[in-house]
Amino acid sequence: MNTQTLPLLEVQDVSKYFGSVIALKDISMKVYAGEVMCLLGDNGAGKSTLIKILSGVHRPSEGQYLFEGKEVHFTSPRDALNVGIATVFQDLAMIPLMGISRNFFLGSEPTKGWGPFRRFDVQHANHVTREELSRMGIQVRDTGQPVGTLSGGERQSVAIARAVSSPKCCVQRGHSQSGVFSAGASCDAMIASPSRATRRNTALISGLKCTAWRSACATRLAPSTAACGEFRHRARLP
Repeated sequence: MNTQTLPLLEVQDVSKYFGSVIALKDISMKVYAGEVMCLLGDNGAGKSTLIKILSGVHRPSEGQYLFEGKEVHFTSPRDALNVGIATVFQDLAMIPLMGISRNFFLGSEPTKGWGPFRRFDVQHANHVTREELSRMGIQVRDTGQPVGTLSGGERQSVAIARAVSSPKCCVQRGHSQSGVFSAGASCDAMIASPSRATRRNTALISGLKCTAWRSACATRLAPSTAACGEFRHRARLP
């Protein structure tokens, strides 16, 4: 049992309707810092809809969404990122023609200089990118290399490292559909990200269909409960 009294992230009786279609109905869950939550279910179970609510893409039709004990109302993923909730989507949200370090800081670029002389801090970005990737066991040849020249597994690794580098909560979506297990580097990153989440006292939520990643990372599972065809497992790493 978790001894913490305040969940990092919590949803209470959340429902989502698209017209007459009920995508989610009365979903409740709590995620604590340092905890790994796996959302397991087949296509159409509601994993993506719930993750989109958590990441600010959708607003719930009913229910409450609390972060660090306070109710939040996100209107965009940017709002969620500003409070510390990062998301890895299926398309990875990367620009193929831009370098690894530029994609790593996409939307939150470090700068130097002032006024009209303000510019992207290439040296700092390259250093941080290489350091964050190496912490997950990923070695890149050149941080200026265009992302489009990387393999699918390498792109996935960069996206995961970017998401878990600083946020309080990381939400990962659809890895089983992105070929993550086809590349050893990306699989290593998937296994390393929960370990880093635990060390940094960060919560990690992952939505996926297969149980291989859950088995590799979740050493202890609470009894699963079904909700809208979806199985939720909570686990803490040692």
